[in-house]
Amino acid sequence: MKSDRLLKVAVGAGIAGMVLSAVAVPSAQAHGIQPAPTTTQAKPTLTQILSMGVTDQNRILNPLREIANAAGQAGKTTESGIYSTLRIDAPNDAVDIYLTDSSKGAQFLRAAQRIDRHIDTRLVKVKKAPYTLRQLHAARAQLLAEQAAHKLPYTIYTAAVATDGSSVQVTVNKPGVAPASSQVRGDGASNVAGQQDTVGGVKVTFASGRPLKADSWADTKWHDSSPFISGDAISDGAYICSAGLPAVRTSDNHPIMITSNHCFTSGEPIYTGSSPTPTMGDFYDTDEGYPGNYVGAVSGKSTEWDAEEIDGSNNNSDESDSTTWYPVVGDAYSYNGDSVCQDGVASFFMKEGTVCGINVINQDITYTLQTETQGSYTVRGVEGVRSAWAVAQGDSGAMVFQAGSARQARGVISAGSTDAPTGGGHAGTYVYWTEAPDILSHFGLKMNPQT
Repeated sequence: MKSDRLLKVAVGAGIAGMVLSAVAVPSAQAHGIQPAPTTTQAKPTLTQILSMGVTDQNRILNPLREIANAAGQAGKTTESGIYSTLRIDAPNDAVDIYLTDSSKGAQFLRAAQRIDRHIDTRLVKVKKAPYTLRQLHAARAQLLAEQAAHKLPYTIYTAAVATDGSSVQVTVNKPGVAPASSQVRGDGASNVAGQQDTVGGVKVTFASGRPLKADSWADTKWHDSSPFISGDAISDGAYICSAGLPAVRTSDNHPIMITSNHCFTSGEPIYTGSSPTPTMGDFYDTDEGYPGNYVGAVSGKSTEWDAEEIDGSNNNSDESDSTTWYPVVGDAYSYNGDSVCQDGVASFFMKEGTVCGINVINQDITYTLQTETQGSYTVRGVEGVRSAWAVAQGDSGAMVFQAGSARQARGVISAGSTDAPTGGGHAGTYVYWTEAPDILSHFGLKMNPQT
C-alpha cells in the first residue's frame, strides 16, 4: 500500500531549504601569525532560521515548542488568572511569556513543569502584560456580538490578540469612525487620535483592513485511493479542495477526513480527481477530471473552526508531500514565532511543492471569511506570513503541520491574502488556518493512530 502511494506522489519539486554552513579560510597559524581571540558566533536571524533545512530548524525550535505547549496549557487552565499570551523568539533562543503579574513567574513555570517536567525554564523570559487572555477574549467577543447585532458603524474584518497581550487589534473598513462604537455601547470609553478605544476596560486598536475571501476552486494531488491522506484531491464536481486532517471518532474509531467548511455543502458526495493529472505549472487551466475515487459525504460542519467532516472511506494519518508521504503523529497548537508548513494541492501543482518557512505572527485571531457558496461567517484561527509564496486557491483544507521525519498536525488552511490585513508590517503572503486540537475536540475526533 505504501509503496503504491510513494509511486503516485513521486513528482514535483522538493521542499526548498538552505543549511547555514561555515566558509573555510586560510589558517593564520600556518603563516606564523597568532589568531585573534575567539568571538561568539553570531546568532542566526529569523529569516535564516525560516530558510534552514528541517533538521537544523527543528534543532532550534523544538525545545522552544515544548515550553510553549506546556506554558500554553498551564495558561489556559490553572494559571488563567495571570496568563496573557506567549511568543517563541527563535533568534534569541527564548520563549517570552506574558503575565499580568510578572512577580508570579516562578509560580507559572512550576505549573508548566507539572505539565511537562522536561522543559528548560532557563529559556523563558517572563514579561508584563496589562490584560489576561480571558479579558482579551471577552473584549473581542463583545465586539463581535455587537457586530452580529448590527450595532457597530463599521465592519470588522479581523480581531486579533496582540502578541504581547497589550490590546485587541482590529482591522475594519472605516478605521476613522471605529471609536464611535464607544458611544453606541455607552461605556464611557476614551478615544485617542480616532484610532483607539476600550471595550470592557481592554484597549482596542483599529487599522484599515480588507475582507478575507475563501479559496473555493482548487487542486490537489490528483487521484489517490483509499486509505486517503492529507493533500489528496477532493472535489464535488464544482470545486476542488485539499484533504486535511485524517482522523477517527474517539467513540468508535470510525474514520473521518477533515477539510475546510467553505469547500463543500452538507450531504454532498466527494471524490478525488480523475485522469488526466494536471500539468505541473499549469494547474488552473486543467479540466477537473471529475469524478475519481469516492472519498465520502459531507456530514458535520463548523463555521467557527472553518472545518467540515467527510465520512466515508478509510484514511491513514499521513500527509502527501512533494516527493513522498510522511507519517503524522499527534497534533498541537501553533504559537507566535514558530515555523510551519502546508501541503496544499494548488501549491504543489504550481511547482511550489510543500510550502515551509511560514512564520506564525498571530496565534489568536478572529476574522470574517467571505465565501462564494456559504455566505460570510466568523472564524477563530492563526495568522502566518511567508516572504514569497505561502498559499493559493485550491489549498483550502490542506494540513498545516510542523515538519520533521514525522509531522505534527497544526490545523487546516482557511484563507490567504497578498495584503497585510492585520497591519502587522510583515512583508509577504499571508495565510490563515484553524487549529487541529480545536477542530478535533469540536467534532469528537482524534488523529488516526494508523499511519
